[in-house]
Amino acid sequence: MRKLFVVSLIILAMCFSGAAIAQDQNVAGKWNITINFVRGTGNHTAVITQDGNELAGAYKGAALEGKLRGRVEGKKVTFSTSLRNQTASSRFSFTGTIEGDSMKGTVNMGEYWSAEWTAKRAKK
Repeated sequence: MRKLFVVSLIILAMCFSGAAIAQDQNVAGKWNITINFVRGTGNHTAVITQDGNELAGAYKGAALEGKLRGRVEGKKVTFSTSLRNQTASSRFSFTGTIEGDSMKGTVNMGEYWSAEWTAKRAKK
């Protein structure tokens, strides 16, 4: 019985200290994304809607557009899109961290390798 009481106190202390669960960040809005490719950079945009920790929206590359889907958990963000033309498609899978109105991380582009990316929330 004493062990159960001690464990209960530890759990209660973690909850009040904020150590138990991180607050999901709000990433809804328009984002200007810069991808640092092997040769050069690309400027893309994403318009993200958020329902809890689920993300949806639209992604626009240099010439192509696609739907965006993803998740946010605390300060971690993941989202992906598939940009398609008549003959081919490219899947972009982003992972990163959120710091206020900025995000950064790595994007996996399948056969086109990986790259670093940064994003800034667009001013209204």
